[in-house]
Amino acid sequence: MRNYKQWSAEFRKESLKLTNKAKKLGWIKQPTKCCKCGQDKGIIQLHNEDYDATYYTLRDAFNRFPIDITEEELQKVNDALLELCWRCHMMHHSKHRNAEAVEQYFQEVKAGKQYPPVYRHDFDILKRDHNV
Repeated sequence: MRNYKQWSAEFRKESLKLTNKAKKLGWIKQPTKCCKCGQDKGIIQLHNEDYDATYYTLRDAFNRFPIDITEEELQKVNDALLELCWRCHMMHHSKHRNAEAVEQYFQEVKAGKQYPPVYRHDFDILKRDHNV
């Protein structure tokens, strides 16, 4: 895991540990459908837009006795997480490689274009289909 925006790789790892623990408790649902393109097959992942929200909120919930999370906290955590198919997730992270190609991709998706699902981590797909 690498640094992302203002968050260090280490902080992101700790947030991910808490997020995975929350998933096991059912606080966070497994992703089922991409919020960008609507894909519901292949790899569907959670993208974290606010590691502070997930880390600090979940840390506080897990430090309570008994462990508990409020509805407000649950909403805050889930609002930070986007359900994205592998392709949309990797395109989102490819802005620095080819911003124009990424913009074009998301315009096509917004217009209704559906790309095939991706079932394995294969970055050649992005190079081949989107020039990133």
